[in-house]
Amino acid sequence: MAIDQSLIGKKTEIYQYEVEKGHIRRFVEAVGDDSPLYVDEDFAVETAFNGLIAPPTFATTLTMGKESPFDGIEGFEMRRVLHGEQEYEFHRPIRPGAQYWVQSEITNVFDRKGNSGAMTFIVVETRANDIDKQPVVTCKSTIVYRQSL
Repeated sequence: MAIDQSLIGKKTEIYQYEVEKGHIRRFVEAVGDDSPLYVDEDFAVETAFNGLIAPPTFATTLTMGKESPFDGIEGFEMRRVLHGEQEYEFHRPIRPGAQYWVQSEITNVFDRKGNSGAMTFIVVETRANDIDKQPVVTCKSTIVYRQSL
């Protein structure tokens, strides 16, 4: 399947995401991060953050199990997808108990030749805003779509 720049601008619907303490706890256990800043309220309240926050890579969970901008693209095969790059821009910490409005958008599509053949790079930007529409985090993910397996 050829993927072209006509996908640029394709967005998911905006959805609400509530951050739960238990979700943060399970996440830090899974990644092996033992910082008390994420799970110990007594410790966290004494820091510059003045309370619990989520670890930076927790932002990746904002899209798990949600609509993808690739949904509905005829012929798009997830088995051809490789994770290429991930970056985060934090406007403020992600906090337990907070509710965010989240939306993903395809912001760039470009082709490259590699040793294994043609590849298409697709950049997806996910933005999470608080209930007052103020930015919390912007995640940029670059995936590599292999034209041949």
